[in-house]
Amino acid sequence: MTSTDKVECHPSWTQTGPNTYSQPYGFQEVLYNAISVPPGSPALFLIGSSVTFSYTPSSPGGRLSAHDLALLLRNAWLQMRQNYPALAAENRPEGKVYTSPSSSAELVQWLDTTFIVMPGKTSAKHWKTMVKTKQMTLYFFPEELQLFLQGEHHTLDGRGVMNFWDRFFRALASPAKEDIMKIDGSEVSRLPPRSDDLLDMAEKQPGRGEQRAQELLAPLATMEAPINVPVPHPLPPCSPRNAALELKLSSRITKSIVAACKAQRLSVTAAWHAAVVLATQSTQAKRNPVSGTGAGSQFACFGNFDLRRYFPAPDATSPPDPYALSNHHCILPYVVAPDGKTFSQLSRELDSFYQQDLPKADAEVWSAMGPMIRALVPGFTRTQLEETAPALSSLGVVDSFIGSVYADAEGKGDWRVEHVWFGDTVTGPWLECFMWAWQGRLSLNTCYNPAYYTHVEVDEFNQMVVEKMLDGLRAPGSKL
Repeated sequence: MTSTDKVECHPSWTQTGPNTYSQPYGFQEVLYNAISVPPGSPALFLIGSSVTFSYTPSSPGGRLSAHDLALLLRNAWLQMRQNYPALAAENRPEGKVYTSPSSSAELVQWLDTTFIVMPGKTSAKHWKTMVKTKQMTLYFFPEELQLFLQGEHHTLDGRGVMNFWDRFFRALASPAKEDIMKIDGSEVSRLPPRSDDLLDMAEKQPGRGEQRAQELLAPLATMEAPINVPVPHPLPPCSPRNAALELKLSSRITKSIVAACKAQRLSVTAAWHAAVVLATQSTQAKRNPVSGTGAGSQFACFGNFDLRRYFPAPDATSPPDPYALSNHHCILPYVVAPDGKTFSQLSRELDSFYQQDLPKADAEVWSAMGPMIRALVPGFTRTQLEETAPALSSLGVVDSFIGSVYADAEGKGDWRVEHVWFGDTVTGPWLECFMWAWQGRLSLNTCYNPAYYTHVEVDEFNQMVVEKMLDGLRAPGSKL
């Protein structure tokens, strides 16, 4: 490898060896590091995402064999590594560690380890037995024309995953002109910063960040009647297998929901969240008739917020696309009490929570992030996880991030993205609820651990969420 002495990487990365660079974890990654496990083990919050695609050549003679297709995908994956080298970093206890390859053989070894062709399988089957890999890994299922990306949350958040697929298909449609097997070390200049490096995390006064973190978490500790999904006790051990169930709404129902939300000036995310609250409360009441405890009155959640909107604009010295493929989200706790409120009132309250400008709403919020996440770590590292309130994550309109068609730069054909899927692994007794829109249809995808829920139970919950949303948005005389 050519000397990298003149190549500068972001100052959050330190050169710790001839070809190695290390970055301490940012505030979000402290939690993910605490729950990390050795490669080959099932784990909490491993991210997975699949796409089903097709390739239409401009002429019959341009058809691709499965072998040729795999080579193109492999080259695009390599191009992604060169452009976004953190995809090849390892998440170790001390932080992220990136090794710049010193030979072509090392680069090929990484490719052989992280781009895997899986004939005779589907991404859905792979998901069920998915375990931690040493680095981000891309699988290709040739019969189904499916790609599956998996890794740890340290590396990518939801928006980062969507950005990955967009950049990947751009690389497929417009392959790099330069040698993608280069090993000159120049890629280290593209190692990304952390959120901590891009926000003002300083305390207003000593100790105030810790104090503000406790104030943010206080509502969670003072709930008297939490809304959750009752599960049998004592809890059995979690299953090493993963499970998920996607409910895809029709275009007609999706259009009706979007129109009703627009008419009431609500976001679909807020309406969905309100529906999950009410569906959970109804499920709780249904499962508790014998005990007489009934349903709770307070629903606690952690809202997900993308931080990229608060980052400074990249300057002339920044690498291209510096914030796209990273973990740049934060969570904030919120407790909502639905009793005595209409669906519209409940949704509007949640909409205000999601739409807030974080630093304008709370000038001390950034300084509280680190202490707050550290305070949450013990709850996620206990031997038996017990939380049963559903968790929510909305990816929004995926079409805003991933194109449906990527035309080949040389006019040879079109790459089409037919279907998208997102999820993460769950090792506790809660439902991990995702929502997104793709090509005019809403999808509700619930990930869960099969030790605690059956397929039928999750299907009933998903259906109830849709019913609550439709009922709540339906105006008098409406056909919604």
